[in-house]
Amino acid sequence: MVEPIMSAAKSTLKDALHEQGFTHLNVRTHGPHLVIYSEEDGEKVNRARLTRFNDQTYELSMSNHRGKWEATPFSGTMAEMLTLLTKQFPFTLTEW
Repeated sequence: MVEPIMSAAKSTLKDALHEQGFTHLNVRTHGPHLVIYSEEDGEKVNRARLTRFNDQTYELSMSNHRGKWEATPFSGTMAEMLTLLTKQFPFTLTEW
């Protein structure tokens, strides 16, 4: 069962992505992770992941070309991580 905090965070992240024009992306929860993904040819393709570290801090990981998670040195609030993704790493979120 998804805890209420993660469920709310999932909705917040998805809404924020869609408001910024990334309507092809979706978000799912997996334990403490918020996984940002797209669907390509009927297959879920991981793009980025925010891992909840505490009540307000998330750590950013990105999926490599093989779909494996690679940690980054970045952490902060969800808003900060979203800004980082959309401004400095938009290629990670771009529709293919």
